[in-house]
Amino acid sequence: MNECPPLKEQATDQLREALDAGDPDKKNFHIRSALQFEECIEATDQADHAQAD
Repeated sequence: MNECPPLKEQATDQLREALDAGDPDKKNFHIRSALQFEECIEATDQADHAQAD
């Protein structure tokens, strides 16, 4: 089974892809993907804190 890298690493990779992309649509896609990964990270952190309380 293929394991995915941590969300933070995936977000960073997407931002690097955005920097390397020449096409504005590809830049936009990678930036949006990074933002989605960050939202997932935040939601996971909030869920972890709620379970700890």
